[in-house]
Amino acid sequence: MVTVADITALPAFHTVKVLAGGSGALQRPVRNVGIMDAPPDDTAYGDYVAGELIVTNLGFARGDAALAERALCLMLQRPLAALAVRNVHRIPLSDAVIAAGEASGTPLLVYEGEYYEHVIFQAMKLLERDRADSDTARLIDGLLVSADAEAVRTVFYEAIGATGATVQCAVLRPAATDEASLYAQIDELASVCDAIKRDWERIETASVLRYHGCALMLVTYNRPPAAWALERDSEFVQLLQPHGRFTAGISEEVPLGQGDLAVREAFAALESGEARGRAATRWAAMGADAFRLAARSDRLMTSTCELYRQTLSMHDEGCDGSLLETAQALADACGDVRTAAETLFTHPNTVRYRMRRMREVLDLPDSTDRELARFLMLMFLA
Repeated sequence: MVTVADITALPAFHTVKVLAGGSGALQRPVRNVGIMDAPPDDTAYGDYVAGELIVTNLGFARGDAALAERALCLMLQRPLAALAVRNVHRIPLSDAVIAAGEASGTPLLVYEGEYYEHVIFQAMKLLERDRADSDTARLIDGLLVSADAEAVRTVFYEAIGATGATVQCAVLRPAATDEASLYAQIDELASVCDAIKRDWERIETASVLRYHGCALMLVTYNRPPAAWALERDSEFVQLLQPHGRFTAGISEEVPLGQGDLAVREAFAALESGEARGRAATRWAAMGADAFRLAARSDRLMTSTCELYRQTLSMHDEGCDGSLLETAQALADACGDVRTAAETLFTHPNTVRYRMRRMREVLDLPDSTDRELARFLMLMFLA
């Protein structure tokens, strides 16, 4: 999705000022770009469609401030992405014009920059690029649903021309999105890909694209690593840091035929890192979070965990009990009865009594304390 911020970050725009439209004006999606080069006719600009970003220099008004005001007010009533004015004729933009933008919510921008031809050419190229990225995103979406190894390799080749033995993925989300152009930041990250391809001898391909509001960086290698414990991640992060404010999730290196796992790992690492305020998180460094997030992505695991939790919950409702709360405390305490009792502000013998009740309710009559604790830790994994 191309935004107003993406368009106004193009080289054809030198300076941009928002006069009306409120917060989030620059993050409105843009479907098309058009020119306002004539005064309103009987249709009152009815040919302009929703989601367009319209540019004008008010040349048609020939210095007539009243005509310019009427034209701008009528155009601002359209459900546009934005109306951008290059006011080369220095016609005052009245309070009525600004009020019209505020009333309709259509952003009113004033910019200095290049001629229409340059604006339209650059904007249309960006929209074309976005459509291509959207097609690639759909390929990857399909990949993440279900695919065998050969299908995964085919998708990666069709999407980014990727070949090689293994693949590593980094997902980067802008830390601040209010005024930022993601495409401008992706272009900066392209220089990281160039550096990787130039300096790392094992690199086969490296590319970056827009994927669901994030930058998705995919690096393939021409041979597997000598050891699975990667040493490149710190260098990876150092390369990314100078190029915009991002939070990043970095996958492990996996066979190209399992590239869908690299994308999943990177997004899960990003989610974990954002929850903990970390700038960059690697999948292998997530510890227990890796298992929890992996379990959550598996429907059978999630359903099984929910089944046993509901079993305890239904028992508690019928008996005014606390088995589910105690099970959670035991799982968090790795089965340590005294620690769980302190958490619950109760006596350890009370916890032991509830453990006996859990065995009955969960149909685990012969399980040891250690086996029960392991079962409960799995139960709260997803």
